[in-house]
Formats: sequence, C-alpha cells, structure tokens
Amino acid sequence: MLTNSAIIEERTGDELKQLIIAEMKTFVKESPVNWSDVLQGPYYDEPIIQFASADDPLFGEYKSIIGPGHATPQEVLERSFGSGSYSGGSVISVVLPIHEAIRKANRQQKDRASREWALLRTFGDEHFLKAARVHLTDYIKKLGYHAAAPLETDWYSITGTETDPVSNWSERHVAYAAGLGTFSLNDGFISEKGIAIRLLSAVTDLQLPPDPRSAISHTGNCLLCSKGNCGVCITRCPVQAISKDGHDKIACMKFVYGQGSREWAVESGGEAKSGAGCGLCQTKVPCESRNPMRSAK
Repeated sequence: MLTNSAIIEERTGDELKQLIIAEMKTFVKESPVNWSDVLQGPYYDEPIIQFASADDPLFGEYKSIIGPGHATPQEVLERSFGSGSYSGGSVISVVLPIHEAIRKANRQQKDRASREWALLRTFGDEHFLKAARVHLTDYIKKLGYHAAAPLETDWYSITGTETDPVSNWSERHVAYAAGLGTFSLNDGFISEKGIAIRLLSAVTDLQLPPDPRSAISHTGNCLLCSKGNCGVCITRCPVQAISKDGHDKIACMKFVYGQGSREWAVESGGEAKSGAGCGLCQTKVPCESRNPMRSAK
C-alpha cells in the first residue's frame, strides 16, 4: 500500500475515488460479516459507490425538506472534529444490493417477511452495515483525512412526530445527493440496482470530484410517480400502508418493529430488537433489482 504522502502526491481526485470504490467492493466481497452459514451465501452483492460535494447546496435545503435538525456535512465534521475544523470535503454514499437468494425467498411471501429476510435484518442490516461504515471511515483515516459516519455517532437520532419518524441524517437523501437514484412511492430508494438495497454513508474532508445527478425528478425512477402505470408495491403491503397518495410510515413501522415481527425475528434466528423487517414492497416488484425506467424508456 502506498504511504499517505505518496497517495497525496501521485493520485488525482478521480484516482482516489477509485481507490475508495475498490476498497469497499473488496470489503463487501471478502468480509466474513457479509456471510451467512445458515443461508450459505452473502447478505449483499457488489456495491455501487458515488460521491457528493460536502458544499452541495442540496444538503442545506434538506433542513427545510426533512427538518431543521438534519445535519449538513459541515455539521457532521465539526461535531466530530471540532468547531472551525471544516474546510470543505465530500460525502460518500454506498448502495448495497440485497443478495438474490434473500430476495427470491421474500418474493414468495404475502403476510410477513421470509426467514431469510428476517436474518438479513439482524446480521446484514445491523451487524454488517455497522462493520462497513466503520471500515469506510477507518480507510479514509488511513489515507490521512478526517471521516465520520453519522449513524455511528452519539448524536444520530430518529425522532417521532405525529405523522413521521424523522432522522437527523437520512441515508436515502444522501444517496440522492450523490446521484445514486431517486425515491419511490413507498418511500424506498430506487437505484440502478433497484429498491431491494441498503444504504450507508460517510463524510470526509477529502475533496473529491462529485458524481452528477441525472434524475429528472426526486421520484424519477418510480414507474407510478413518473408514468402512472405501476403500483405493485401497493398490493404487496400486508398492512395497507401504501396507497397512490403515498406511504403511511407509522403503520409501516408498527408492523416492521411490532411484537409479532420481534417474535418472528427470534424464531428465525435473529435478534428481537432488529425485528424481522418486511420488504414485501421491495420484492416481486418491477424495481426490485433494477431501475425500471431504463426499460420503460
């Protein structure tokens, strides 16, 4: 591995991006945490990684779109490394496609998540995502830069309101800023690898060329929102939390994290606190593993 000084001297911004991308792809492929002996396969397939400028004005707009408590990249770095430490940087966003075997099992379900999906909730969503966030920030630090993953900080939180749970760092909105896809009717995120994904991110003072946002709108990849000719996720929801008017987040969360879900998680071999999830609206839908607007065009 090159020394930090050699990397700074010899690598362009685009080359540093490729180093980070290669590092994360290798980690996802080789990490023992991304492997289930029960399922005899990984939880996640090869990721997509893209970058946004920490000074992108969209991050400031999120304080109006999401809520005033949503952190900007500058706030992330200054909370982690001290007031006045910010001098620009980048936001790294990672799409992790859920492995085919897990998606296939969940396609068969009508009333609750499959056992495979329940195991994903504990060992993929909780254990592996944490490991991946830590690995990404550690790698950036080894390059000689500051890095913080907001979901691994002591200030990250999700606050309940009358209508919505609101977080102070939204992985989906970060992925949108990095040009990785768009939102969907069911409040998921449709990437080029579809909606059956997980997301993670980190903020760094390493300044890298941002990737462009090419979506025509914030729901541009959703067939129903863009063309009015889908809505399969509506029929897949076991608690009728999705309609053409949108997504009832409270009803969804009560099902996903409710007592029945927690019991099914334990029965499946996972942890009660993670719940079994659901994922029915992310599987057996046109956007499960691809951007459906590509074929629609």
